[in-house]
Amino acid sequence: MMRGTSLNEPGRRRATELAAGEPFGVGIKDHEGDPDYDGRLLRGERTRRHIAQAMIELIEEGNPRPTARLIAERAGVSLRLVFHHFDDVEEVFVEGAVVQAQRHWKKVVAVPPTGTILDRIEVICRQRRQLFVAITPVRRAFRSRASESETVTTTQMLEVANHLLREQLAETFAPELTAAGDDSDILLDAIDSATCWETWDTLRTGRRTAIAAQRIFQFSLTALLT
Repeated sequence: MMRGTSLNEPGRRRATELAAGEPFGVGIKDHEGDPDYDGRLLRGERTRRHIAQAMIELIEEGNPRPTARLIAERAGVSLRLVFHHFDDVEEVFVEGAVVQAQRHWKKVVAVPPTGTILDRIEVICRQRRQLFVAITPVRRAFRSRASESETVTTTQMLEVANHLLREQLAETFAPELTAAGDDSDILLDAIDSATCWETWDTLRTGRRTAIAAQRIFQFSLTALLT
């Protein structure tokens, strides 16, 4: 596939499914165990997932730009089979995003806007630590790829993830945002910036431990919301 062209049908469908993921859970259909689902399609999905998982493993082991040949070797399949299911490596990244969503985004659950503010802050920050620890290697690779790609799919996926986390903050801290009146949007921007993945990555790159980064998140939210 040439850069700037659209994804093939499986890739486009998976990207659409990811973009439609339900906040605080993953709304991507898993067809395993569905007796009414076409067996050939199911086998194809399993193969795509297996190849994407091989790519994720390579990234998590320190290779942010695995080639199609390396992915094929790790998956134990032929290079030809990789390109039978994917037009290029970017489409493997699309499927990898789906695998990551199904595996890790269940860590992000709704936190009701009730209870004490400190309790809500602690739950939100603990969730983010658990999520960000799990997704950071692949997220870094996605960020690098998005900055260079002429297609919009990878960038859109990162935007979807950021939007879901922002919506979680808006729901959990609705009372405090309402009390801020005309400054509610500014306050939401501030708490979003204080607890986003980019801030997490800056802290971790600066050699903060995951626990220390969570505490910094909690300190920031407490200062902004109380």
